[in-house]
Amino acid sequence: MATDERLAWHVSLAGRALSARIQRRLAEYGLGHGEYRVLFALYDEEGLTQTDIVECHHLDKSVVARVTGRLEEKGYVERRPDPEDRRRKRLVLTPAAEELRPAVREIKEEVNAEVTRGLDDGEVESLVAGLRTVARNLGAELEDE
Repeated sequence: MATDERLAWHVSLAGRALSARIQRRLAEYGLGHGEYRVLFALYDEEGLTQTDIVECHHLDKSVVARVTGRLEEKGYVERRPDPEDRRRKRLVLTPAAEELRPAVREIKEEVNAEVTRGLDDGEVESLVAGLRTVARNLGAELEDE
């Protein structure tokens, strides 16, 4: 297998393994597939709209809508009118979601430690830089650029 083919395969494999690891860890809290991504986004910045999450986190619009609905049914998220544009709905965390925050943060930190185990700080920085370039090459618009 050519080097560039191995790269694409390993990036895909690592992404799937990372997602599966996070999902397994959060399943004990009743969080289903993809729900953690929306929660992570709202823990980082509460009050986003579904469109904000789609654009900033490069997620599919229909997936974000479906996941947001499930989180709302579970009592973790509420949709509230935007004070500046009442047609737009902001996603707000409920007290139940806030109770989960410490456990979710701990799982995120533990999984991140697993991901970077055996890599020194310079290797992690190089890997992140390389993956950012790959993402840009594939058309992703990265939010801090």
